[in-house]
Amino acid sequence: MGVRVKVRIEVGDRAVEVPALVNSGFESEEPDIAIPVEVAVELGLWPPTDFRLEEVDTAGGEALVYASPRPGRLRLLLGTDYEPEIACNILVNPHIDEVLLSDYVIDELGIVVLSFRRGLWRHVRDPEGTVRQSAT
Repeated sequence: MGVRVKVRIEVGDRAVEVPALVNSGFESEEPDIAIPVEVAVELGLWPPTDFRLEEVDTAGGEALVYASPRPGRLRLLLGTDYEPEIACNILVNPHIDEVLLSDYVIDELGIVVLSFRRGLWRHVRDPEGTVRQSAT
């Protein structure tokens, strides 16, 4: 099943709210998120104009992704009065079909996975015993 959380991605004056996969295998030294072309279009980032082409290692092997020169803002939508928000780097990956959060971003947003298989998680600021279901 995996763990998916609801996020809001903003670039300039455009924004989208989408589920994002909490991907512990997406290791990064910076606050990187990977988005599919469909989301890039909604954010006005596709087709690419001044992107930097990068080769990255993925679970499926090496892939070319487009690194946006424009930073984004990423908000974890918790439905509470506290919703963490961070600046993030955006990588457009034509080989994926959903938004992926890197380990760096997962930690910065305070996401704590309780069960990948059952899609259970909580936020570090949630009251003790809180269990959230994966977003659809």
